[in-house]
Amino acid sequence: MKKLKFGAAVAALSLVAGFAFAETEVSVSNKVESDLVNIVKEGDESNNDFAGIKNKTSFEYTSEKVDAMLELEFWATKQTDNDKDFFAMGSEDGTAGYDFGDSYIEVRPFEQLGFEFHEKVLTAGSYFPIWDDNASSGNIGSDFGVLVRPAEGLVIGAGLDFVSKFGHEDDKPLANFGAEYTTEQFAVGAAVRNVAGGDDELSFGVFGSLLSVENLNLNAGFAYNDSVEPDVGTVPGDLLTLGATWEKDAVHTALDLATNFGSSEDQEYDLYAAVSVGYNITEDLSADCAVAAVLDFESDDLKKADERFHINPSVTYTTGNHEFSAGLNIFIGEDYTCVNFPVSWTYNF
Repeated sequence: MKKLKFGAAVAALSLVAGFAFAETEVSVSNKVESDLVNIVKEGDESNNDFAGIKNKTSFEYTSEKVDAMLELEFWATKQTDNDKDFFAMGSEDGTAGYDFGDSYIEVRPFEQLGFEFHEKVLTAGSYFPIWDDNASSGNIGSDFGVLVRPAEGLVIGAGLDFVSKFGHEDDKPLANFGAEYTTEQFAVGAAVRNVAGGDDELSFGVFGSLLSVENLNLNAGFAYNDSVEPDVGTVPGDLLTLGATWEKDAVHTALDLATNFGSSEDQEYDLYAAVSVGYNITEDLSADCAVAAVLDFESDDLKKADERFHINPSVTYTTGNHEFSAGLNIFIGEDYTCVNFPVSWTYNF
């Protein structure tokens, strides 16, 4: 299957290379990151392990007729097996491997009609700025789909997700539909995924963005049968979502919120909330602190093991095409604490 994925990516790049248009743009970035070491205390036991390393390289091409991105990720972590530590390169258990990430291609033979392959066409209102991801029901893209742009600011999408490691591993193709309308003042969009999947597999979302208030960007929405999965845990179900950013002078803040109003079962969470505050010390140096939590409404004790908190102070320094970041992650639950030290270097050109 990996050979198939690699072949598809090479074919996409070959197609892009065959086009020669005016007004093309090419951007390349590389990010290498690591949490350095995981210091974990669980109950009466504690251990320290190398946290692994990850590298992501992105090549993006845009033009009048073709947009494409090739994104290659590879990672390696340290595993303990039979009392032996090793790097399990190419293993099937997630300790090391590679993926083509958010690679996609969109071809527009006509101004108002495009064909997209594995493109995430994400509604603006489904975005969480601190988590830095979208609710999956805000995606109107597919493994293969058609995008129609009949008017300025309006995009309508329809397509199929196919049975593959590159898309999904279900037993049949999934049909998806959606649309979004965007202006300078607002954006509103909706998507329906796995239309024929029945109540258990069908999901849909309606999302909006308010863009007209100076310094404020406000996203809100409702998602049916969806889930959000930030680092602190997973909140599944019928969700009310909220994401917001506000900037004024050197200060910038952000907010994430997703809740299913207590409808989850077993060990799933009912609320994800996060807030971030940052300050631009200089034009090149900024400091931020984010606090996130997932909570279970059924719990009488916020310190139960199924309640989890995350604290993340960090600093970012930018010089030319280089961005360096360093911080501290603290995860807290009852009888459980994990501390690591995320660092990253991003090079854009």
